Amino acid sequence: MAVLDNRGRSREVSLQQLFEEAGSFRTLSGELATQDVAVLRLCLAILQRALDDEYPERADDVPEVLERLDDEWDSTVVPAVLGYLESHASRFDLFDPFAPFFQVAGMHTTKGEFSELNKLILDMPAGKPFLTSRSATAARLITPAEAARWLVHLQAFDPSGIKTGVVGHPRANGGRVYPEGVAWTGQLGLVHLLGGTIQQTLLLNLWAVRLDPETRARDLPPWERPVAALEPTPDLLQRPTGPVDLYTWQSRRALLRGGPDGVTGVLVTYGDRFLIQERQGVTDLEPMSLWRYSKPQTAKYKYSVQMPRKHREGVALWRGLAAVVPRENMRGADEDKPTLLVEHAASLVGSGLLPDRVVRYRAVGAVYGAQESVIDEVVEDSLDLPAAVLDRQAHALRGVALDAVHAANQGVIALARLARGLATAAGAGRDEAVGPGERAFESGWSALDEPYRRWLVETLAHSVDEPLLAQGAWHRLAWQTLAGIGHTLVASAPDKAWLGFGGAGKRDDVGAVYRRFQRGLGAALPHAWPARGETYAHVGSAPAPLLTEEES
Repeated sequence: MAVLDNRGRSREVSLQQLFEEAGSFRTLSGELATQDVAVLRLCLAILQRALDDEYPERADDVPEVLERLDDEWDSTVVPAVLGYLESHASRFDLFDPFAPFFQVAGMHTTKGEFSELNKLILDMPAGKPFLTSRSATAARLITPAEAARWLVHLQAFDPSGIKTGVVGHPRANGGRVYPEGVAWTGQLGLVHLLGGTIQQTLLLNLWAVRLDPETRARDLPPWERPVAALEPTPDLLQRPTGPVDLYTWQSRRALLRGGPDGVTGVLVTYGDRFLIQERQGVTDLEPMSLWRYSKPQTAKYKYSVQMPRKHREGVALWRGLAAVVPRENMRGADEDKPTLLVEHAASLVGSGLLPDRVVRYRAVGAVYGAQESVIDEVVEDSLDLPAAVLDRQAHALRGVALDAVHAANQGVIALARLARGLATAAGAGRDEAVGPGERAFESGWSALDEPYRRWLVETLAHSVDEPLLAQGAWHRLAWQTLAGIGHTLVASAPDKAWLGFGGAGKRDDVGAVYRRFQRGLGAALPHAWPARGETYAHVGSAPAPLLTEEES
């Protein structure tokens, strides 16, 4: 596995080394962020199975047990994991002739061909060799260690599209198997908790789902199940059984061509199909995804369906904060469901695993394009959240954090309207004014990104007893940021925009557009200005007005 050590150096280590030295490694560091999270889920499956005897029977005991395991990592965790890996060693062999790791032995086509490595390696897209930094030789041969990482990634994030119709596949037709959708993990809006080391990250994400002993005994990874065949597993409709099953779901049937000296090709076809709509209760088993209630899918399947809330390219995690923090008074099945990691993280607040009382979330996801047959982008973001916001009793503090996002959104909308209005005042048509508005919208969010993250941990975290003071501080900070961009837009308006342009008796000029912007910004950020008799003690001075109506 690829890691960064605590001195920032890249290293390649075995699974055993990863666990033995987990406290010395800062983070996983493979070729893509999606590869790292797929490997993390693999490691969590191993850890959960190896530590089954340590499983806390009561939810309230989880923080104490995890803290103890952090202290006893070398004496308790490492021996348990190494013993577990040793007992299943043959199933972790990449080239085992009967049960190769995450593969199906003996897969072949009628002509005995294998596909090129671009079916396995996602940073080397098919037909676009110019998008990779690999040399031609490196593109034809990779080490077994890298092949293992990409194999784990394949089972988690492989795109949809037509796959190879290997001999014996139940859906093969004319040498092809037609699309069945992306691999399971690729369907998710993944979030996980991030620690200062791999050891802490593993423990922070362990046991986020509560299972009874009987269910835990059935929650198995593929190396503890019968050897996979081309046909779907017989008990497929009764699964998933738990998080271990989901972390290691075999969405594909694959076989590498090569050996200890290197891998040169791969066969990939469809494996265990996974449609979220067909599996009730999966939201109570998959801890790492954000969820959204789907009215159309609910109507189609006749029961409440929660779909994964996927990450959007260019949209920061904090902009969707409402989907991350806990909520009180949920009305029922027709509401979005928060990720299970929220409650889990809240339970760890105050433990040795969160000594600074800051919860670090990391979001990773794949953006698929062209009928989900390719990965267009990999989305990656992180968010440091004050632990106090996760307290279900901290209604006011959490309300201020969420209001700050809403206020920012309304302020950015006002900025976009300013840009569109200035373009119209200069003579642009409605369609021509869309572009300036969209650019201002993105500029506004981009400019607020760092200030919001800083405000969360530097201001809101220290305002538990006076959250409204933090609210005022954010409104002023957002006002000053967006007003500055507004000033720049006005200053760059052409001379004819000051004269104004309009038809049918309507005439907009810069002054009129700017006054609307002022009103819009004031409505979006009302607490940037103190009400009569109020002061801004402890949180700085109020912002100066931009322009008076007379000046504009």
